[in-house]
Amino acid sequence: MKVKGITFFPVKQPGDGQVYTLLKITTDTGAAVGWGECETPATGGELSLLTSLVANEPVSRFEVLRTRMATGKVRPDLISGVLMALADALARSAKAPVYQLLAGPTRNKVRALTQWSEAAARAGHKAFVTGPDYDQKDGFDFVVDGGAKMTPIQASLLAVALEKKQPLWLDEPCGPTGAGALRKISEESVTPIGWGLQATSLATFQDLLREQVADVIRPSLRRFDLWSIRKAAALAETYYTAVAPGPGLGPVSTAAALHLAASLPNFFIQQVPWSSGEDAKMRAEIVGLDVEAVKDGYFALPTGPGLGLTVNENALRRYAA
Repeated sequence: MKVKGITFFPVKQPGDGQVYTLLKITTDTGAAVGWGECETPATGGELSLLTSLVANEPVSRFEVLRTRMATGKVRPDLISGVLMALADALARSAKAPVYQLLAGPTRNKVRALTQWSEAAARAGHKAFVTGPDYDQKDGFDFVVDGGAKMTPIQASLLAVALEKKQPLWLDEPCGPTGAGALRKISEESVTPIGWGLQATSLATFQDLLREQVADVIRPSLRRFDLWSIRKAAALAETYYTAVAPGPGLGPVSTAAALHLAASLPNFFIQQVPWSSGEDAKMRAEIVGLDVEAVKDGYFALPTGPGLGLTVNENALRRYAA
């Protein structure tokens, strides 16, 4: 089964205006298609390059095609989306869930993390991303978002101040800096530290782990494909470090994240965007189910072959950006 073509479907949420793109890969058999997600569609030149790199190639050549696209300077989000769609197509043809391609499952449900809101709490979420001035609430866990905006000294002081609140971790407290400064933040407090949302290379995670300054690594689904995140997780496992992947934008990336989570022994929690009202309705409509529904703080694993989704192309056209 080989790649025949790639089609992009940019969509826009009616409530918050968030824009992201679904991509569809067709195969020469006509029997299996695959769906992925990226931030923006390929331009004319990018599409020509992308097609030249992957057309007529077997859908199972994940690593070869990832290397070829990276060498060809294809955008990371496009690489991630294409490989996501290839995994979906191959697993659909095998009538198996994607997590079986990824050597899973290691669990039957996935812990959920989203942005704090009362509505999200009512919907069943138990873990939230929030600011440093949050009030601890019984029955809920919190990740403090540093936004990579602090100096190392500010980050170190905040980590110490947060000890009494016992957050899950302090996330990305400062931007790129030297190993000594990162070690100082980590060593002067018992507050766990999460790093990696801004990372664009696996070497970043290798450095964080070697220096032992990260308690949680956070490879983003918007910057890394499923197989690259698995490599980062394998590195982290040798240092007894947890993995909490950063979120994608739409529901297809959420489904892919759940399959990935099912395959990682050292997975901790999966962050997803919070959506409600018209936006939540749209997200469920375009993938055929509410893959982001949460019960008691956990997502259920998608069922069915591939990513477990039935994408509604009429809905994609209706919500076209």
